[in-house]
Parts: sequence; structure tokens; C-alpha cells
Amino acid sequence: MNKKPVSYLQTDPRWKNKPYRVPGETATIGDSGCGPTAAAMLIETLTGKTYTPEDACAWSIAHGYKALKAGTYYAYFAPQFAEFGIKCWQLSWTNGYHNPKAKVHDQALEYLKQGYYLIALMKKGTWTGGGHFVVVWWADDKIRINDPASTRDKRLNGDPATFRNEAAYYWVVDAREYNNGTIKQEDEDMDQEKFNKMFATAMQQYRQELRDNDSGEWSRAARQFAIDQGIFAGSGTVPDGTPNFMWEDFLTREQCAQVLYRFAQKYGLE
Repeated sequence: MNKKPVSYLQTDPRWKNKPYRVPGETATIGDSGCGPTAAAMLIETLTGKTYTPEDACAWSIAHGYKALKAGTYYAYFAPQFAEFGIKCWQLSWTNGYHNPKAKVHDQALEYLKQGYYLIALMKKGTWTGGGHFVVVWWADDKIRINDPASTRDKRLNGDPATFRNEAAYYWVVDAREYNNGTIKQEDEDMDQEKFNKMFATAMQQYRQELRDNDSGEWSRAARQFAIDQGIFAGSGTVPDGTPNFMWEDFLTREQCAQVLYRFAQKYGLE
């Protein structure tokens, strides 16, 4: 069970009309500051130091993470938390929006149960008409939400199936020590050899998770072209018997050279 995070609203009268903008726009914290507001909630929760949405938005602007006529760049979260010594990373580039069966949702849930917090980007539906960042936590075997723009019950304790259908991306915030003390004392005895072994094991497990046909809608045409032209052949099959192209797995320089060579052969460029 996670502890309830500090709650902030980007629409708080203390800062909602203050600027959160770059040249060429008139955006305010109230209409565009959901990302920094979500970050501020968790930073203040984990550090015990006051860190308001106004503070977080100022940091985002100063470091170039405000997008022109949009919200906050996805790259904002990791360095913002790192400023306070907190580990944060984007869980996956797989877009889970309108794909409730995507494994990224299950992975996110497992992190919650282990004592992490999440920041989720919601897409059009219950939480937003476009894109909106929310804080996600876990209590009493239920997903809870701190919404930077609302205190309505359906947005704080929404239906899990609806949430999975409308969540697109997740950022993981390491709050284990704060929530349940699962960071073990023996980690203080870490040496290079132990780290290398643990890292190798973790990378092997991580890459195994990438070796399936999960992929984003944005790449559909390019993927189909590569298949049709014989540039990618896949490796083995997935459970339903279709070729496994492992779209999210890493590409080495050797593999890249092979892809370029196949392309050159196909179009007489060698």
C-alpha cells in the first residue's frame, strides 16, 4: 500500500493565471501545467520539502521542457526528478491508448504494487479532451489518482478498465523506500562485479519483454513496407503463429548494416 501523495491543482488560484509559456504563446499554469504539477506532488511527497506547481513550471521553462502551443515535453520528468536525487524513467514507448490489453498496463500495475508511484499521460476521454498528466498510486488494492485539474470522484477513483483504455504512456517514480522500505540494506554493499551481474540479468529480462510484436500505430506503414520488401524477416513466431519481428528490441550496428545491405540489394544500390 502506498502513502497518499501530496495533492496540488494546477487550477489553484495562487498560480493558475501565472505564465507557463515560451515565446509565441500565452499559456498559463492553469491551462498547460499538468505535467509539472504532477511532478511537484511527488517531489514534495518524497523529499518533504515544499515544491509547488509554480516551482516545477519555472524549472521546466528554465531547462527548455515547455513545448510551444502544447504542454510539457515527455523528456521533462527524468531530469526534473533527478534534480532531487529521485529515479524516474519512462516505462515504455508503446502507446497504450485504446489498447487496454497492452502489456505496458500490466507492467505499470506491477510497479504500483511494489511501492512505486506513476505519472500517466491520459488521452481523450474521461480525464481530458486531448492530453493530460496525472499521478497514479496504489491503496487498498485499488488504483488511485491525483488529478492536477480535478477533484471529481470519477477522475480520482475511476473505473480501472476505463483507465487502461485511456492511458497512453507511463513514467515510473521510485518511491519504494518512502512507501514500504523495499530497498534492501544489503544494497549498500554493492560492488562493480555485483552490479554488472545484476545489470546483465536485468537487461536480459528487459529485452525479453521487448521481443514480441507490440508496436505503435504511428509506425504501421513503415513496418509493413519493411516486411513487404523483405528488409525485415523476423525471428521465430509469437504464440498465435505469426512471425515475431521484435519491433521494440534494440538494433545493433551489425544488424543495421545488414538492414541497409538488404535495402541496397533490393533496389540495386550495391
